[in-house]
Amino acid sequence: NGNGTQHVLVSGSWDGTARLWDIATHECIATLTGHENTVSVQSLPPSNASNGNDANANANANARLATGSAGIAQGGTITQHKIRLWEITMVDNIVKADLKHTIVQDHNGPIRDLAYDSISQMLLSCSNDGTVKVRDAIMGETVTTLSFPIAEQQSQSQPPMLLSVDVTLDGKIVASSEDGNLIIWDMAPGVPSEDVIQVIPHPNCVWKVLAYKENGDLITACHDGFIRVFTLDEKKMACEEERVAFQDAVMEARSKNSSGPSKEEIDALPKWEMNVGHHGSSEGQVQVFNKNGKAIAAQWSAVSGTWIEVGEVTGSNEHAGAIDGVQYDHVFPIEIDVAAGGIQRLQIGYNNGENPFAVAQKFIDDYMLDQGYLAQIADYIRNRVGEAAGPMFTGGAGDGAAVSSGPTPMDITPSPTPGPSYTHLPMRGYKAFETGTDVKVLSKVSHKIREFNSSMESNLAPEEVNSVLDGLCQTIAATNRYHATVISDQELSIVYKMMKDWSLEHVFPSIDLARLIALHPDASKSSRSVFWNNVVICVLDRCDALLSSDLEGMTKTAIPMLSFRLFANCFRGGAGSQSAVELNLVRILKCVDSFATSTNKNVRLALCTVVLNASSYMKTVGRYDDSIPELFLITVGNICGSALYETEAIVRVLTAFGTALLTNDAFVQKAKALNMGSMLQHVASQHGEKAAAVASEIQSILQ
Repeated sequence: NGNGTQHVLVSGSWDGTARLWDIATHECIATLTGHENTVSVQSLPPSNASNGNDANANANANARLATGSAGIAQGGTITQHKIRLWEITMVDNIVKADLKHTIVQDHNGPIRDLAYDSISQMLLSCSNDGTVKVRDAIMGETVTTLSFPIAEQQSQSQPPMLLSVDVTLDGKIVASSEDGNLIIWDMAPGVPSEDVIQVIPHPNCVWKVLAYKENGDLITACHDGFIRVFTLDEKKMACEEERVAFQDAVMEARSKNSSGPSKEEIDALPKWEMNVGHHGSSEGQVQVFNKNGKAIAAQWSAVSGTWIEVGEVTGSNEHAGAIDGVQYDHVFPIEIDVAAGGIQRLQIGYNNGENPFAVAQKFIDDYMLDQGYLAQIADYIRNRVGEAAGPMFTGGAGDGAAVSSGPTPMDITPSPTPGPSYTHLPMRGYKAFETGTDVKVLSKVSHKIREFNSSMESNLAPEEVNSVLDGLCQTIAATNRYHATVISDQELSIVYKMMKDWSLEHVFPSIDLARLIALHPDASKSSRSVFWNNVVICVLDRCDALLSSDLEGMTKTAIPMLSFRLFANCFRGGAGSQSAVELNLVRILKCVDSFATSTNKNVRLALCTVVLNASSYMKTVGRYDDSIPELFLITVGNICGSALYETEAIVRVLTAFGTALLTNDAFVQKAKALNMGSMLQHVASQHGEKAAAVASEIQSILQ
């Protein structure tokens, strides 16, 4: 910078960008887009400082930067992973990034990390293909390729992925691998061939290696939760007891990983030839197949619509396994005492890096368990995962083979339920509208807010949009970090300000944001009950205003749809959001009834979900306003009698009705007085087997 040195931080992200940050102001000053998925970054000295022969070099460059990308899925393989070399200049505090060179696919797999050797002035890259490439730092061309030693591959058919690379003070190249090794290449002249490569095994995957530039020590971060420092200085070496414990841990881990899945376990896997008809449920989902008698791990690519083979499953950690053919890092047993005596034995799957609360919530929803078990199941997962091993794929992303006999199962004993038990009733837990937390969708919401904000008199200040709102969207998008992130009062107040002050035509993005915020545990906790009460009242007021207006088009659909989705998610959220919908349940049900004849199916499904979640909440807490039973049943009757609703919506409202009947006898008596049983039976007969089954259980309750 012409005004002096400016210290800049460079970051690479899974969103396909690299960003430059001013360390003094914490502001992003430049974004480098166009990468193929995950980005690795490495700063480089100016080109004139390292090599003056490049015709494209800018003698006045402030800095240079290398980026590496993970590639994209095409035709069943990962392609287009690239090294890019950039020149960064700054004039009058304006940053300009010029792409100088691009090297395409000289690795045979995604690029995982970059480093720079100031002694040789070379750029280093490591990859899933098990190699480190030493490159000319100006043009990016490969000078030397270092391979993972074959003797250390632990009988694997492919070398393990190299996840991290660095260079020591004296020029040694170090890399860490997913199969649990630290590899050191000493390329100095005169080094005996048998000492060129040193391998230091670890008990588990080594995610990161750093070479401490001050003294040459190596620091590793291992999946077993330990950070270890390795040194050549005898005075700093660990005591013998600690070194022996480390070696014992390595030996124990290697022993566990030596055996692969049995023939019976492989035979039970889905056939590889049938994978065309077996679509994944989400990007990156891991599935294990039987391919020619071998257990093959594959990852689902939604972009290409194919399963991408990532390696053979040759070993397992002691808790890894599969549920319904889906592979998990950990599979744990859970036993549930059922009402009529006996035990229901279930399994819960968990992958490393997932939010235990999100996994526990999905398990509760899948098996319709009581919401009160959430913390208990999440704690069980967290306690068990602390004992488990890490990724075990050869040439893949990390998973194990079959489930072992496993730990002592978790025992859930629900409170005794009087009377008969039913298959579909009552509703347990809550349905939620969770879509929209990905970065692309949130960026559209943020863009729409910016667009509206520029045209509003009661608008947000630029710093509120550019800093607070963007930070909020980033927090919402990082769903796997919900247990560790917070949402500030300032962020909540901005959402409420838009909701309260903006016109009906412009209010819907703030309602959509509130819908997603309700699912964040910090935002929906009990201390935020006043905020949520204000939000629910404000949204109800907006719905009333819409009913009194002559607005048509998108606004007429968006406001009720997003409002009902918000109310539904408030039941799913924490104590703060739940108390708000409980306090305003009479108004919410009246609002549902007002929109019950909506011509939009998304509005209809959303309002039925509110009714369903309300019934589950009343059944769980056992309290409600005296006017609720009649209002609730009339609303259900109006929905079912309208002949407008699709099957999924009808099933939800029937389940809500049956759940309400099991809440208190007041609902049963009101339903009988309104002669609702026969009407609902008729409606259910037009909507498939599940609707009919729920209606049959309702009839049993009403008899």
